[in-house]
Order: sequence, then structure tokens, then C-alpha cells
Amino acid sequence: MKKKEKKKSAQQLKQEELHQKNCYLKRIKAMMGIMGDESAYELLNPKGVEWLYFLRLRPVKLISLDDPKQKVNKHDLDILNHQLNLLLKKSFVGLGPKKIQVNLCDFFCFTETLYLIFRNIDKDYCFNPLAFQEKLPSFDESYQEIRVEAFAMLQNTFDNLSWIYSNTIRHSIRIEAEPRKEAKSPFDRSAFYNNYIVYFEKPETELCEIDGHKRTIFQVGVFKNNTLIRIALTPEQLGMTGILQKLPLNVFIQAHAIDRIKERIGDYFMGTSYVDIFTAILSKKPFRSDDGGFLFPYSYSDKRLGYLKANLVGDKIIIRTFLFLTNNGTPEGKKLTIQLGVQKEDKKYLGIDKLSTFINSDIEENENLKQVFIQAGCGSLFEMKKHLREKPDHSIHCANYLSQYLGLTKKEEILEQMSHL
Repeated sequence: MKKKEKKKSAQQLKQEELHQKNCYLKRIKAMMGIMGDESAYELLNPKGVEWLYFLRLRPVKLISLDDPKQKVNKHDLDILNHQLNLLLKKSFVGLGPKKIQVNLCDFFCFTETLYLIFRNIDKDYCFNPLAFQEKLPSFDESYQEIRVEAFAMLQNTFDNLSWIYSNTIRHSIRIEAEPRKEAKSPFDRSAFYNNYIVYFEKPETELCEIDGHKRTIFQVGVFKNNTLIRIALTPEQLGMTGILQKLPLNVFIQAHAIDRIKERIGDYFMGTSYVDIFTAILSKKPFRSDDGGFLFPYSYSDKRLGYLKANLVGDKIIIRTFLFLTNNGTPEGKKLTIQLGVQKEDKKYLGIDKLSTFINSDIEENENLKQVFIQAGCGSLFEMKKHLREKPDHSIHCANYLSQYLGLTKKEEILEQMSHL
């Protein structure tokens, strides 16, 4: 049983706050060095130091509205903030005459705080305001360009976060700056928080008659700069000819397609499925399927895993299902059928209609069996292990059984006998 933590005394809390303050002032002084001369700090009088610390800008943070209808649960918010921190710490801008690389976390906390002080410094807080500004020459006109670049990078980070964590049939994530509030008192610090509000927007849906049944379809869209961009293609982009080549066709998806992605790819790469879906739709021209529909190549890190199968219904392109690379109906699946004579039921029985079999089994160790899949165009499935964060604990031993079931063992025996004749 976890022991209850002792409540900290007022003195301990005060000591911690003083330590945090000293650490902050040490870092802001270092930022003065990057932007010019850290001795600018010595020109601040005691009141100026307190003023600087009071006006400090907080780290960029994602928050939720209190409105129950729009509230984001704490678990999701924690994940988004954790990933936001990682992304901001990996993004840099060049500051000062030496173009020292500073990550976006530090830029919005320290550089922007210092710029706020630089613009508003006066004799109440500084022994010599003009000398203070002269020691920070990097806050010139060129700094405005750096600010524009940094805020554009921040918005791009929000867009990436939104695309990665949105869900095609549940919600799209929208992130926008929290409106500035009027100060309630001289001690109100809310104006100095870099807060951005997260909204989980439900996708637009329609009822569409497909194969004689009413089906719910979800419009595929993505938020960019807080604007929902609905994904649309033209007949020309689909490789079709005719007088209506430029007519936009909105793209929709059925829940069935998402279920098939989960079933056939599993949980290995589902974190980016939203990005992969609209990347598949927009990146390459689709193949035509046997029923006159379209096959959009679906990949992870340029490794093909299968196809989004779609049909043209009226003025809409509707993604109906997801076909794993070895499934019937894909170019690779057809080659496997020709090479091995396997049908849909065989593939399901042998487990070769799912990514997990290729990741967790010993198929790769059987060179003859592996070559059959490579020749059919399925070599990318063997390359997916290197993209896993956690490697499989054990391997399923099924290669020999597959070889026997598919008749590869007999072929090897015949070839070996012929070599001795």
C-alpha cells in the first residue's frame, strides 16, 4: 500500500519557490548572454528583478475548457502536453549574432519574456534603461522575422499534433490560443500564460445508401491553422477522363475500414493511422480494383502495408474497407494466389492476412518462404520490425508448417533429387 506523502511545511514550500526563482533568473541571465551581454542583468534594480520574475511567460501548455460539452479528459490532455513538450524541444531557432540554437520551449519562456522586458524597461526598474537595451542588440528588426518563424513553427507543431492524435470517425483535434483575459487585479498573472485550448470536434457524417443499405459515412478532413480542410479529389486525380475531370469529389470513410485496419495491422502503428489515411488518399494515384473501384496504397514510413479500397458513389469517394497487402483483391494478393494457389480461406487459416504474423513469426528465417512473399511484392512486411518501439518477446514457429501446407517443401525435395541425377 502506497504511503501518504507528508504535507510540506510553509518553510519547505518557500524554499522550493526560492530555488525555482533562482533557477529561472539564472536561465534568463544566460538568455541575455545569447541576445548580447548577460551583464545587462546587473543593471536591473531589485524591484526590476522582481518585476521580471512576475512578468515571466509560462511554458506553452494545452488546456481544456470547463464546459462539460467541450471538456477534454485529463488522460488525453496529459498525453497531448507530453508530446507537445517533446516536439517543441526538438524544434530550434537561431538567436543572437552567433545564431545559437534555442529550442521553442526556451524561446517562448525566456526569449519572449526578455523581449517583453526590453520593450517596457524604464527607470523604475533599471539603473540605466538605455544601457540595458544597448546590451541586448539582437532585439532589432531582424528579431521580428525570428518571432514570425517561431510562431509559424509552433502552429505547425499544433497541426502535426492534431493530425497524429485525431481519429477519423470519432474526433478531429483543433487547437487555438486562449483569449487574453482582462487582469482582475495588479497581482493577476493570467496574461502571462502561453495557454492553448484543445477542442475535440466530431466529424461530419451523412447517411448514404450502399449495396441497398443505409450506411453512416464520415467525411475525411484535417485541421490546419484552426480551419477544417475537407479532403477532396477530382476524377483527373483518380486517373479518369471526361468533361467533369475538375469536379471535386469529397472523400468519406466507413467505420468498417477503420475496424479492418485495427484487425489486420493491429496496435503496432495505430497511433498514426489518421495521418496514414489522408496521406494514402493524397500522395499517389490509386490503382483500379476489379469491381471498378479504387485502391489507395496505405503505407507506414514508406513501407506498404495494404490498400484503402474505395468506390465512387454519386459525387463522393467512399472508402469502404482496408485490404492487407496479402488479401485477395490487391496486386500482391493476386500474385500470391498465382504462385501458391492460396485462396482467401487459406490466407486466413495460415494467418498471413495480418501484420502480426510477419512480425512475431519465424517466416523471415525460412529463406525459400520469405522469397515467395518478396517476389509477390510483400517484402515490406518483413521490414516493419525495425519500426517497432518494443521488439516481440518471442517468435511463433510456423515457417515449416507454412512451407509444408503450401507445398514448398516438396518442391525443394524434388529440386534436390534432380541435382543429384
